[in-house]
Amino acid sequence: MRRGEIYLVNFGKKYNSEFGKVRPALIIQNDVANRNIDKVFFKGVTVIPLSTTLNGGDLRVLLTKREQLEKESEICVNELCTLDLSRIYLEQRLTSLTDKELQELEFKLQKHLGFRV
Repeated sequence: MRRGEIYLVNFGKKYNSEFGKVRPALIIQNDVANRNIDKVFFKGVTVIPLSTTLNGGDLRVLLTKREQLEKESEICVNELCTLDLSRIYLEQRLTSLTDKELQELEFKLQKHLGFRV
C-alpha cells in the first residue's frame, strides 16, 4: 500500500452525510506510516473516498476509467478520513494517480485544510 494508490475500502453503513458501502478510495497517508503500519498498535490509514457522481469543483479531482477502476470517478477531497487497515481490501490495487493528478489533489487538499487561500 502506497500513497497515491486506490483500493476498495469498506466505509460501512452510511450515516447522514458520510460516505458508506464498499467503494474505491485513495490512500493519502504518507509512505513512512504505510511501511510501518504492521509495527504500531493503532492501524489507522488516511484515505479519501471516490464517487462516480461527477460534480466537479474545487474539492474534486477527476479520474478517468483505467486499469481496475471501472468507472470515471472523482476523488472527494473534502471527505478525508482515517479508517482501520482492516477496512482496506489490499488484495488488488485498482489504479494509481499520475504525478499530475497527485499535484492537483495536493493543491486542493491544502486549500480544503486552509493551508492555501
